[in-house]
Amino acid sequence: MKIPAYLLIILCGLLYNPVYSQSNSPSRTTVKLNKEIFTILKNKSMFSDKLDWRSIQEESEMLSLTANDSTSKQALYNFYTEKLRAAGDKHSFFISGKRMKQIAESPVAERPQGDYLGDGIAWVKVPRCLSFNEVKDAHFADTIRRIIQKLDTENTIAGWIVDLRHNTGGNMWPMLAGLNALVADGTAGYFVYGSIEKKQPWLNENGKISGKSASISTYKVKNNSLKIAVLLDARTGSSGEMAVVSLLGLPNVKSFGQTSAGYTTANYTFHLSNGDQLQLARTYVADRTGKGYPENIRPDVFIDDLSNTRNDRVIDAAKAWLLEK
Repeated sequence: MKIPAYLLIILCGLLYNPVYSQSNSPSRTTVKLNKEIFTILKNKSMFSDKLDWRSIQEESEMLSLTANDSTSKQALYNFYTEKLRAAGDKHSFFISGKRMKQIAESPVAERPQGDYLGDGIAWVKVPRCLSFNEVKDAHFADTIRRIIQKLDTENTIAGWIVDLRHNTGGNMWPMLAGLNALVADGTAGYFVYGSIEKKQPWLNENGKISGKSASISTYKVKNNSLKIAVLLDARTGSSGEMAVVSLLGLPNVKSFGQTSAGYTTANYTFHLSNGDQLQLARTYVADRTGKGYPENIRPDVFIDDLSNTRNDRVIDAAKAWLLEK
């Protein structure tokens, strides 16, 4: 049977149309990545119970994924991130292996600071710690401890200000390891698995970062019962909030400033098959007394001042409390 010319033209158009071309279908890498992310989120996300997984699976299979792995990957990341945000997860994120490498190789953007403010008050400023590098993490923690040591040995200290304002996060463990110089070793807080309320303690041990021995100072202050004023603000987030929580619940601690940014969930690292990472919120946090902070941290003393300087109204309020007899 002879096929009319106009049908041949239509048939050829269909065969070479990219929509129907086999080369325009998502690669095995993308298909695998989709299933991988779906499984991790369904089984590990602390917001899993708030998501309709049957609907999500159907929608993910309808995404316009192509043979371009980079474009398809980003479409998947955007899709799943949107679903998590809608469920209340404001903290989880995807990060590429390339970006991780860039951060690890870059200089640390901010360094801890310290100063003697007079009247027996020492001020320690702890910024974010974003390095993904164990050597830099150890240096960060060691810098905090040596600042504390210098202040404690060169002055007669009556009280400490730990300033965590504008600390947007990164790695909590070097922060805790540095501030360990101010407190006794032990449980500094808990990760709480929301649906079952299971608590996993975080141990804060001298000379260690996240339970591993590190090349850092082991100096401890002469008197760890002195008052500690912890400062936070609306830009204190993620690991910055964890550092705040690590000091809360102690009888000699009081917090000042504004309500924190609200990233008090703990992200766990999941390595993806394409070399990227999923930083997934699995738990929220609680302080050493077991008090939970599933949404944010509200200070004991609220002061509406975002100046973030060493002589603003937040500092003044902290100093006044530290000097009370």
